[in-house]
Amino acid sequence: MPRASKAPPAIPGSKSPQLPPHTAAARVAWLCLREARPVVQVVFLARFTVGALGAWPGEHLPAARVATGALAWFCATASAYLLNGVMDLPEDRANGSRRPLASGALPARAARRAIAVLTLAALLLSVFDLGLFLCVGGILFLGWAYSAPPLSAKRRSWSSSLSVTVTGLCAYGAGAQAAGGEPHPGLWLFAAVMSAWMGLVGAFAKDLGDIPGDREGGRRTLAVVRGEKAARTVTAVCAPAVGLAFAVGALLYDPPLLAAAMVLLCGAGWISWLCRHPSPGRERAPYRAFMVCQYATHLVIAAVLLLGL
Repeated sequence: MPRASKAPPAIPGSKSPQLPPHTAAARVAWLCLREARPVVQVVFLARFTVGALGAWPGEHLPAARVATGALAWFCATASAYLLNGVMDLPEDRANGSRRPLASGALPARAARRAIAVLTLAALLLSVFDLGLFLCVGGILFLGWAYSAPPLSAKRRSWSSSLSVTVTGLCAYGAGAQAAGGEPHPGLWLFAAVMSAWMGLVGAFAKDLGDIPGDREGGRRTLAVVRGEKAARTVTAVCAPAVGLAFAVGALLYDPPLLAAAMVLLCGAGWISWLCRHPSPGRERAPYRAFMVCQYATHLVIAAVLLLGL
């Protein structure tokens, strides 16, 4: 991979006429959204939605309250991912990332301003609901603890895994709090399993495609310390273990969740196979499969909850 020092990114627009203020602001907003990784933001909103469906009061959903909570949650997660992009800039460039910050399309100063605006918006939108406010504050704190000194949980696999697991729990809790009803018992089983899926599968799978930049950035992830093979082995074992735990838990405590458990278990087998059969240039394949499994499982569980209601 080319190093940042050898191939500094060009800054687009340096020879272009200055854009009108409203056009420039819209462009920055669009670049910030791209940097915050829309695919990941949709998954965060899916977790929030499942949490809300799992705590639906039963008569009518408080649409305004849930919509406000979802907007607050989006602002918080987007802020956290923008901060991660700013703090990971050297590593992302070393990994050949094409995201706006690493490519130079989005100035770091503009991203920092967006972080401040999004953080303030998240707190103001959630301030009248203590439970939601705590969940939003939790994700903002975890985003800072994950990306920024002095904690920088991203630097080690165990702390990164713990951080993203708690982040997942906050997402489902925020949705349940916004809905305002009594949470369905199966919601907590699903929330625990999918949060473990994030921490024990996604956190390790993500590192497989980031080894050069992580090494250059001084991180001590499993893939850097023990090598790619060890990280693949851990991911290949953890994925089916989490999927099997979900299936057993659903069978014993909430059989309607078995449909979602089967989807996750099949996806876990797919990820395990990809980890055990690596291909050159496809280092990110297990992480992409992890994301697909998240989408599919949340769609199924949302359908199960809606049918149950």
